Formats: sequence, structure tokens, C-alpha cells
Amino acid sequence: MTGRTTTAIRHTLRLMGMLIAAGLCAGEARASYLQAPHIGGRDGALSGNVVATPLDGASILLFNPAGVVGRPTEVTTSLIVSTLSGRYSNSQTGYDQKSSEMPFGPLLWISSDRLAPWYVGAGLYGTVGSSFNFGAQPDAGVPGQFLSESGLIQCGFVVGREIAPGLSFGVQLAPSWGRIRTKTPSPLGAVDFDVNGFGISATTGILYDLNDKTTFGLSYRSPGVVYMSGDGDVGGQDDDVAIDFRTPQGVVFGVAYRFTPRLMVTAQTTWTNYPEFEEGVFEFEQHPQLNQSFIGDARSTFRYGIGAEYEWADWLWLRAGVSREEWMIEASSVSPLLYDTTDFMMMIGLGIVHGHWGIDANVGYAFMEDRQVTTADQTSFPGRYQLEASPGVTIGFTYRFDAEADE
Repeated sequence: MTGRTTTAIRHTLRLMGMLIAAGLCAGEARASYLQAPHIGGRDGALSGNVVATPLDGASILLFNPAGVVGRPTEVTTSLIVSTLSGRYSNSQTGYDQKSSEMPFGPLLWISSDRLAPWYVGAGLYGTVGSSFNFGAQPDAGVPGQFLSESGLIQCGFVVGREIAPGLSFGVQLAPSWGRIRTKTPSPLGAVDFDVNGFGISATTGILYDLNDKTTFGLSYRSPGVVYMSGDGDVGGQDDDVAIDFRTPQGVVFGVAYRFTPRLMVTAQTTWTNYPEFEEGVFEFEQHPQLNQSFIGDARSTFRYGIGAEYEWADWLWLRAGVSREEWMIEASSVSPLLYDTTDFMMMIGLGIVHGHWGIDANVGYAFMEDRQVTTADQTSFPGRYQLEASPGVTIGFTYRFDAEADE
């Protein structure tokens, strides 16, 4: 029982790091859907395939800061809401429990063309409300509840300009604040800690118009860091907990092609170096035996996708997109509180413009494949791992202070 509980503690600590990672790497869609892979109305409807067509605040912040070039002075706000249910069952021990969360991603964006040829923008965005809660099942060797909560808010500052005819460049510096809290049983007694702190990441991107029909987009997100620390409690004894968390780098490349003046199709691939997750370590000052790297083994993956946008009328746009990414956590590191699955995401949406105002909305669903971990993969937590998401809904509003809207 003690050995099993100790293993569970380690996996719980790894989950904490994973949740932070999921929030900190905004713009990089997660196979586990622990963070929203998009947070805006337009970029969501295109399933995030917008690196070559970043025409709204969410696309600029999450995918390509070069999109700020040419944007009018505008203000945008949006919100994405979904639910995610997980289930882990182990036929050997009889453990069978479900966990559910309801993360949501808020966005506030403002941009200005008053400094042209330089264009600037700033946005507040992130993921909050994420939590995992697996119930106790003593007859299956799990004596207590595992609870984890996390959230992260980023503030992105963007600047860009056209550096050659048809070639735009942009850069984003994104200070962030994150918090993570957990409770879990252990051989040393109940473990309870609450850590928070500040970090930073950066993104650069380019847009290149090959001709009036074809645009290429490329962006690079550098490795980031978030320094978190806070109070903890282990078996009734005070402790201090800290983690210097390194977020992985990623590269996004895509192309947008306009088949007709009204129809545009975009394709995209995203590479993320997930093994950099392994560098983060939770450190307990008074109980170093609980120190643990938050993830043991990960692999780099690619997400592929395509999207389409059709201008039905001067005031109405129809959009759709799909994307797919395989799991990134190796089976040897999968546990009930730390797992991901291969997902296939489908989205549809629309955009409406009236005067100064614009409304963008979408709805979508992610199909997630179950994972079966055998005793050959690991002996701690073999079994079936499932994830299921409800249809996600996003709605956003934009107000543009442009001259054309005044006419």
C-alpha cells in the first residue's frame, strides 16, 4: 500500500507540472486538451490553422505576431468554454473512476495603427478553471482523493512592421502569472501546497505574400520559464515548495491560398519539443524525498490541419477546420492523473460584420482515442485511459475604430 501511494504522489506531482505546461504554452495545441488549442472566434472556427492568416487578436497572440501588421485600431474580447471528462479503469485492481474539468479561455485584445509603419498590440489571455479530481477507492488500493487545480494568465505585447514588399515581421513578449494547488495523500501524511509565480516567453513570426493568392506564415516560440513557489504542508508540518518550469519551444508553418476572391484554404503543421517538459522539478525544502520531475518521458510531436473560409456576403463569412495530433507522453509515464491521447478536432463557425462591430463564433468537437497501457509498458498504472470532451463554444466581439466604418 505504501509503495503504491508513493508512486501515486509522484504521478500527482508530475500532473501539476503538466497542467502548468499546458497553460504556459499558449498557442501550442495539446493532445490531452488540457488547454484550449485556440481562444478566439475566427482562429477557433479554422481549428487553429491560422499562422498564414492571423487576422484577429487570438491568432496574433497564439500563432503569429506578424499578423499585427496592417491591423486597424480595434478592441476584441472573446471566451471559449468546454468540458473534459477523463476515465481510468484497471481490471487488475478494480479501480474505475472518472474526473471532469471545465476550463475556459478568456481573451482581451487591443491593437493600433497610429504608429504606422509600426503596428502595436497587447492582449490578456490564458486558461483558467482547469482541475482534476479522482475519487478514492480503498478496495482498489487508492485510500484518498487526488485534487489538482491550475490556472495561467499571460499578457502579450506585440510589435511588427513590413520589412520588405509583401514581407512582414512581428515579435511578442509575454510575461505570465500562474498558480497551481494540489492535495494528495502520502506515506508522510496529507500533502497540500499552493504555489504561484511569474514567468516569460517570446514568439517571433513572419508573413510572406508570394503573390495575390498565396501567403506563407512561419512562427517560432522560444523556450520559456515560470518561477513558482509557495507554502506547503506535509503531514501537518509546514514546508516550502518551488519549481523552475521550462516550457518547450515550437515551430508553426502554414500556407493560405485564395482559390477565388471569396474562398481561402489554409494548411498548417506545428512541431513542439515536448521533452523539454522533463526539465521541471518540484522541490520540497523540508521533505526532499518528495522531489520529483513532473514528467518522466515525453516525445516531440506534430499537429497537422487544414481550414477553409468563404465570404458568403460582404457582411458574412463561413468557416470550418480540422486538425490532428498524436499523444506525446510515453506509456511508461502515463498515470491516472497524467495522460494524454491522440485527438482529431473538427470546428465550424461564422463571422458577421456590421458597421464598427464584428461578431465571430464557433462550435467544435474533439474525437479522442483511448489508450491501453499494459504491464509491459509499466507496472504501476496499467489499464485503459479515456478522455472525452463536450462540444466547445466560442464567441467573440470586435469594435474597430477605422475610417471605413465611419462612412
